[in-house]
Amino acid sequence: MSMQISLVVVPVDGSQASIAAVQHAGQLAQLWRVPLQLLHVQPLFPAELSDIPANRLHEVDHDHEVLQSSVSQAFARAHKALGPDFDQHVEEVTLHEHDFVRHLARAIIAHVNEHPDSLLVMGAQGLDTLGKLLRGNLSNTIIHKARFPVSVVHADMPGRGGGEIDRILLPVDGSSHSDAGTRLAAGLARAGDLPVELLYCVPRDPDDPATPEARRLAERRECDWIFAHARKHLEGVTEINDHRLVGRSPAEAILQHAAQTPGHPFLVMGRRGLSQWREHLLGGVSLKVVDRSPCPVAVITSKG
Repeated sequence: MSMQISLVVVPVDGSQASIAAVQHAGQLAQLWRVPLQLLHVQPLFPAELSDIPANRLHEVDHDHEVLQSSVSQAFARAHKALGPDFDQHVEEVTLHEHDFVRHLARAIIAHVNEHPDSLLVMGAQGLDTLGKLLRGNLSNTIIHKARFPVSVVHADMPGRGGGEIDRILLPVDGSSHSDAGTRLAAGLARAGDLPVELLYCVPRDPDDPATPEARRLAERRECDWIFAHARKHLEGVTEINDHRLVGRSPAEAILQHAAQTPGHPFLVMGRRGLSQWREHLLGGVSLKVVDRSPCPVAVITSKG
């Protein structure tokens, strides 16, 4: 069974990260053949604008006119980024509470939850590790709170953001959160006729002759089971390849494989639903991959 997506939503603000996200969202909408929704959120910022009375009309209030101009510019830049050949339906939506949204992540999550079977695409924000730990990060905050798939793209991905997705990289480990990622990948792979590379991380090579034979057999058996289990969710995908990634750190192994993969891969993975604080402290795999991935990443938290 695969996860079907019926709508791709992408917040836009005219920034470089937003434009990269729009281009990636457009690719996903075309692969799935679903509508694309451009979402602009009016935040409670800057502070001097927060006291505008809610009942003042836009056309007679200069500050509102300035804001509406910035909204129009953000949508215009998004349409330009999609290009003239984009052939899926595009909708423009502006979110605001009276005049401004006080909690961006909460507002975006609530909006996407109103549209079942949606996928949200975010442009990654550039904070250092300490900044993310102390102040948070919009895309990371949404990933931790959302129960729908979220795809993150970095504006500085070298040659990766603008190219057409040509394969899916899928880390698997046989868990329920791995299965959630596999179902999402299966739907996209079938929709776009894309090959899937299954990635299973092991701490040592099961074929290493220095390892006792009994242990080697057990580890190979486990690898075979993990790949066979994932393939059950990938029925109908035309090309599936298995990769054992050897390394003590699964995140580092996944990142290295993604960096060495030619073309324009798309990394899809499930996450086990740690709180944002615990994942920072424990070093969650999905958090590390999202922060440093050389290609777009989609993350979905399993409900089980």
